[in-house]
Amino acid sequence: MSGLYKFIDHTADIAVEAEADTLEELFTISAQAWKEIIFEGNIIEAAEEKKINITESDPESLLVKFLDELNFLFQAKKWICASIKEMEIKQDKEWKLKTILVGEPFNPSRHKVNLEIKAVTFHQMEIKKKNGKYSTRIVFDI
Repeated sequence: MSGLYKFIDHTADIAVEAEADTLEELFTISAQAWKEIIFEGNIIEAAEEKKINITESDPESLLVKFLDELNFLFQAKKWICASIKEMEIKQDKEWKLKTILVGEPFNPSRHKVNLEIKAVTFHQMEIKKKNGKYSTRIVFDI
């Protein structure tokens, strides 16, 4: 995987700029950034799999919904995504994402929460393709 992300200064929130060769890689590194914000330095086991299917009208909405789903799994279901096993993004009439996440149940004695993300926002988000690379900016409301 050749994608990368970096944290950038943003007033009162956390912003990330991400770049990758494919949309799947862009979504995967965005998930890595989400995980680093919340669980910096934690070891998360790949003990269980969860399948996620999402349909949205545009790629930006698809990315926000995907990251919101990771956040929901953690906050409501007490489950942490360690990595992404498979991901496929297609566009028909709508944008569709199918993925298999691997992770484990949250264990407060093993997993230290660095920050909690309240929401993934659409603020300044636009997925662009330039020179064969996909890029975006994601602002996490903390």
